[in-house]
Amino acid sequence: MTSDKWKWVFYAVLGIVLVILIPLSPRYVQTLAISIIIYSIYVCSTNLLTGYTGLVSLGQAIFWGSAAYLVAILTTHGVVKNFYLVFLIAILSVMIIGAAFGVLALRAKRLYFMILTFAFGHVVWSIAMYALQPVTYGFNGIRDILRPDLGLSWSLENNSNFYYFTLAVGALCFFIVSLIIHSPFGRILVGIRDNEHRMIALGCNTFLYKFLSYIVSAIIAGVGGILFAYFNGYVNPSELHWVWSGEALMMMFIGGIGTFWGPALGALVFTGLRYWVSAYTMYWFGVEGTIFVLVVLFFRGGISGFITDLPRRKIPSKP
Repeated sequence: MTSDKWKWVFYAVLGIVLVILIPLSPRYVQTLAISIIIYSIYVCSTNLLTGYTGLVSLGQAIFWGSAAYLVAILTTHGVVKNFYLVFLIAILSVMIIGAAFGVLALRAKRLYFMILTFAFGHVVWSIAMYALQPVTYGFNGIRDILRPDLGLSWSLENNSNFYYFTLAVGALCFFIVSLIIHSPFGRILVGIRDNEHRMIALGCNTFLYKFLSYIVSAIIAGVGGILFAYFNGYVNPSELHWVWSGEALMMMFIGGIGTFWGPALGALVFTGLRYWVSAYTMYWFGVEGTIFVLVVLFFRGGISGFITDLPRRKIPSKP
């Protein structure tokens, strides 16, 4: 069977699992699947920025957490009840925040860019934790976030319906990223990642392309944050912390940096193992670190790269 046929077989099996089997599964399986999809969207934003543009950020949680907090504040305080308006406000706010931080952070290169994004993230976390404590409730966070009303005949309070809604949004995000990375814009991003000086010599305005990539990645991370707030029903300052940005990078490396399916595979392994390991031991972070070290040392391309390289490996002939 040719590689193209195997690809379509894979898509068919994936479609059956996602569309039919998971909604028919027990509630805890649906809950785990929703978490994986939401985290995949978040890691997808990190992969666009780091894997395809070459910008390592420790501030991606800014956009995830900001969108989640906006949903929590607007809905629980009764400021805005319409889901579509809440979504629009959250996305526009995240886009403005991303543009403001991007203009400043992108003036720095490599390590200094990463340090700046870390500093921005720490500032935003501190504001949410202390300065805006009357609104964000500090460590306690914001609770009782209700599921959105889409104005349709079926309610998202039903877990299966919310799963389908999350799956549709996730598929749309991955589709948009696919269009970006296969477009001339995406090829320029890869060129900047591989050799920015060469792209400058070719007359490319690299700052503009990196700036646009930063904003798009912020928007995608914001979409993940919005879904997370509605799904979890609770938001606290940890969603803004740089550690959550670091975990997105870890999931990206585990799944495969700069690969299309890497974010989904990384989120699947990361979330699945967290649920399984945490049932037996409280030292999940140690297991998480060990997995990351093993992947970096022995699977440089992550899980996606390992699977892609399998057909190229020749089976040794018998002596």
